[in-house]
Amino acid sequence: MPNSRSSWTKIILAAGVAGAVAVPLTAGPVQAQPQSHRHHTRTAAEPVLTVVASQLNNPRGVTALPDGSLLVAESGTGLAGCPLDQTCLGATGSVYKVKGSFKGRVATGLASTAKGVAAGAPISANGPSDVLPDRFGGYVVASALGGTNDSRAALGEGAKTLGTVFRTRDGKVLADLTDHETRLNPDGGDVHANPWRLVRSGSGYLVTDAGANTVVRGNSDGTTTTQYLLPKNELPTGAAETVPTGITKAADGTVYIADMSGGRLGASRVWKIAPGQQPQVLATGLTNLVDLELDRHGDLLALSYSSAQLAGPPQPGTLSKVDTATGAVSVIPTGDRLRQPTGLAVDRCGKVYVTNNTVGTNGELLRVTY
Repeated sequence: MPNSRSSWTKIILAAGVAGAVAVPLTAGPVQAQPQSHRHHTRTAAEPVLTVVASQLNNPRGVTALPDGSLLVAESGTGLAGCPLDQTCLGATGSVYKVKGSFKGRVATGLASTAKGVAAGAPISANGPSDVLPDRFGGYVVASALGGTNDSRAALGEGAKTLGTVFRTRDGKVLADLTDHETRLNPDGGDVHANPWRLVRSGSGYLVTDAGANTVVRGNSDGTTTTQYLLPKNELPTGAAETVPTGITKAADGTVYIADMSGGRLGASRVWKIAPGQQPQVLATGLTNLVDLELDRHGDLLALSYSSAQLAGPPQPGTLSKVDTATGAVSVIPTGDRLRQPTGLAVDRCGKVYVTNNTVGTNGELLRVTY
């Protein structure tokens, strides 16, 4: 697979596809011990996968709230009638909510961009990629873009929230990752921003930018800083760009980050960053990681968009468990039912939720019981 940044745009589009440097990693990360990367195959009975919601529009991240409700970021469908192969801006992004018997969109009209496709073909959109509740009402949304200040401006005024973290109640941009990447280009590569996942951190947010190979802090005053600059993955077949995707934070402040490592087979890594320490590679040997979440036992669940090369027809995704102490990985069998999954959440009762079939308008939110 080529090493250009445009390749990473295609990876994330296929998946439904984040000032001053706070923690520079120019010398590379500290590596965890190799023996922590052993893999074990799970032999328990296959879990039950239940459809919780369907007909979602390019669903991406899912968030489980303390009250038992679930939020799904929908990237939308771009603009209806967009000419073939032309990129058009629409207002079709949304936030979908499940709470008890209620299922429906609670925020609509959010910016969404997609290329026009032939009649009947699935539309892959960029737009809302993750969502958190706003304590003052509405939602805080991370929005994908796959571009720069100039490419965003070319889409028109309605595109101003693409490539940012913003709130739905008034449209205010809380962190502009596209501007951050365009001005600073922390990794020195092609200028390219594509925010993917976010977590709260103090009074601000940590956001993975899968295009820029960074984790950016959005500060409470609206400024941005590069929190982590993740290095390329040096492989026998050549260096692969990091493509950070999933991020989650433990109660003790430890941050875990997943990367796709250019979509190379077996190259995805899980990073562990304890408070006050440099990032370490906790686990390797995974493929196409797109999200991470902690389970109720304190271990990680890791979601793979595909267990195979991304070229060609989509292959089943996988769900794995990663021991946060040793890095040992075990596969949770899902009967090949995960198709282009992108989002992962665990609720207060330990139930696991995954967004599935995430390219097009037939997306699902699944509950995985194992």
